[in-house]
Order: sequence, then structure tokens, then C-alpha cells
Amino acid sequence: MNRRTLAPLVALFILAAVVPSARAVTFGGKASTQAMWFSDEFGVDHFDLAQYVRASARQFDKGDTVQVTGYGRLSGDVEEGDGVDGRLYYLYLDKRGAVKSTDVRVGRQFFFVSAGSGIVDGARVDTRIAGPVAFTLVGGRNVLFDTTGEATKRGDAAFAAQASLMNLPDAHLDLSYYLTYDENDLAKELVGMSGSKRVGKYGELYTRLRYDVLSEVFGEIQLGGRSAFFPKVVLNAEYFRSIPVFEATSIFSVFAVDRYQEVLLRADYEWTPKVTLSGEYRNESYGGGDKANAGEGGVRYRPSDGVSVYGAGIWRVGTGGNLAGFELSGDLVVRKDFLLSAGLQRDSFRRELMTGHDDATRIWAGVDARIRKNVSASARIEDTISDQYSRDVRGRLALNVSF
Repeated sequence: MNRRTLAPLVALFILAAVVPSARAVTFGGKASTQAMWFSDEFGVDHFDLAQYVRASARQFDKGDTVQVTGYGRLSGDVEEGDGVDGRLYYLYLDKRGAVKSTDVRVGRQFFFVSAGSGIVDGARVDTRIAGPVAFTLVGGRNVLFDTTGEATKRGDAAFAAQASLMNLPDAHLDLSYYLTYDENDLAKELVGMSGSKRVGKYGELYTRLRYDVLSEVFGEIQLGGRSAFFPKVVLNAEYFRSIPVFEATSIFSVFAVDRYQEVLLRADYEWTPKVTLSGEYRNESYGGGDKANAGEGGVRYRPSDGVSVYGAGIWRVGTGGNLAGFELSGDLVVRKDFLLSAGLQRDSFRRELMTGHDDATRIWAGVDARIRKNVSASARIEDTISDQYSRDVRGRLALNVSF
């Protein structure tokens, strides 16, 4: 962690230090110790150990208006011995009601607005001083990760502003603006909007739009509707369209790209209390006349309490090749706080310009157990057999402790 990363964190702890009236601060969180082993595409074995910690502290003042929250990871490959990699995902201080109807957050934090998202070392202000309109302002050093750690450079920054209409009956609407800088050069400039509206007993309509100001194109368009009007049936229809948007400073920004478009139809039906049916259809379009149709149909059967079996068939026909496959999986509660699960997936696919079919089969089994009130463990092992790999065994163990 470099000095620029430390700066907002130091500010965070200074703010925490000036919080009035020392009280009995409560502290809690969860630690997860995980071991994973697998082989990469070159047949090299890996054995990763990772320690995840998520924690929060509160009750700093009488009104419980201050909270500190953090989440990070330490990991390393024991087999390769490349040392320990540390990654801080967030560590911030929240102050509710810092001034009238205004909340403040400082430190490393994730943010999301309808125009974009990111992780910044900086500050966020949420205020409701303008009656029915709420405003969000957030910005700071843009935190970027690659496979070896942080990749942020001097002059990388991200900012966003959003206005949201409050108190709309059965609806919400927001408008946002998002900027990023790459070494002080403007890299992205987006305008976004999202909204939803409940239409009585018939369901809900929703939308999200993102417009790339620099390229002058709509980067994302999403329109959809959900309905539970018919008894025991949930329906969903959605249109989604996107065009890849690269940073203006990236070499990829000079290349022509095709849009992706998808029409989704989905239905879930509770046939009986023990049997649920589900089905999904997607029409995918990649531009230039390339397209595909894909779908999945499944049945979930619960013969008794603690037992669940799921079976599904999948298919895809179109650009890139055709695919047909199925999945069988099940869960069994052996006794209280002890769950066994297992599954089998098999696909048969024919790639474009090939005459023959390739097959792949994946089998897996897992167990989840609650050892004590605040201690749980899980394990999973799987093997994939295909035309490329005669065997690809990988596993994962996790020990979770809440405190």
C-alpha cells in the first residue's frame, strides 16, 4: 500500500479520533480462512492459502451515528512461493447526520451510480437538503487492481454525481454523471439514468441507460418488466443492448466494435408445493448478422424437508457453435447444521467450422457444516473430464469464524 493509499485512511482514523464521548464501542465481523488447490492450463499445480477479514465497529457516540467498516484479503501460492499478496477492498468511516440531512463517508470505498461504478480512496456525501431530490457526490483516487496487486498510477481519479427523486409513489428515478481520469487525461465521461415504476397489481417496469459522451453512443440500454399477476407464476421479459466502451486513452478505443443485443424471456411456475418449473429463452445478436438462440428448462423437486433435487436441460444454436447439455444436482440436510450437496453437468458442443462434437463432463460434491454457533466450515471438490483434459481435479476448504 503506497502513501497515496494511506492518506485517506489516515484521515479516516483522525475523524474517528475526534468522535465525541468515548463509549463502549461494539466490534464484529467475520474471518474466512480458505485453501484452494488446482492445476492451470499448463498443468502447473497451485496451492493457494487466503485469509479474508470483514469487520465493523460502531457505537462510538450516543446516537450511533459513526461506523467504521473494512474488508481485505491476504493470499499466497504455497506451491509457487511468490510471496504474500495483500488487497484492501474497502475501509471507510460513515458519519450519519454530519450536517443537516447529510451523511459523509471517507476512506477506501466502492460506489455505484447509474452511469458507472468504481473503488476510490476519497469521500462521499449523500444529502437530502433539497426536498424531494437527494444528491450523491463521490470521488477520489481511482483504485485499480491487476493480478499482482494495485495498478493505480499518479493522476488516476474517478468522480460521480447523482440526483434521485424521492417519495415517488411506487417508483424511483435517478440521473447521474460519471468521470474517470487516466494519469490526468480524461478517460471516460458517461451520463446514466435508471428508473422503475410499479403498475398496480400487474407488475413492475424498469430501465437503465448509459450514454458515452466521448464516443456519442448509448453504451447500455436495458428495458424490462416483471409480473406476478397470475397465481404461482413469475414472468420476466427484458431487452438489453450494449456497445463496448473503452477508455479514451486506451489503444482499443480506435478499433471499430459491434454491439451486443439480447432479448430475454423467463418464467417460473410453482406447479405444486414440491415441484417448481422454470424456463428461459434468449435471442442473442452480435452485429454483422451473427446471432444465436439459447434456452434452459428446469425442474426443482423437494420430496421432503431438507431434500432438494434439480434437473435442467440447456441448448444453444447459432454463431460460434451449437451446444446441448444437462445438469443434475441435489442437496440433502443430513442433520441440523450439516448439508451435503452433489451435482453432474454434461455438455456436448460443436464449434463453428468443425464437423465433430466435443464432450465435457463435470462432477462435484460438497459439504457445509456449522461446527459451533459462530464457526462454520465448507468443502468442495470437483473434476472435469473433456477432450482437452482427461482429469482436472480442484478443491476448496473454508473455515469461517464470526466475531
